[in-house]
Amino acid sequence: MRDGESLVFVEVKTRASTLFGHPFEAITPAKLARLRRLAGLWREEHPGEPGRMRIDAVSVLAPVGDDPVVEHLVGVF
Repeated sequence: MRDGESLVFVEVKTRASTLFGHPFEAITPAKLARLRRLAGLWREEHPGEPGRMRIDAVSVLAPVGDDPVVEHLVGVF
């Protein structure tokens, strides 16, 4: 996605409950490293894209029968 002049790569994690942890807990340092590497490869393939880049994370907690709760962390890496 784009945010002004920035190109933003977004990792989205969804859970029905926090029984096995909050959705953000599933975004490990290894996962962030992989996202950064993939974003860099994508940029190499699309050299005309904006110069600024960031990685955001979105958590969706969607309990059955209840409204989902969405959290957005900007610039996690």
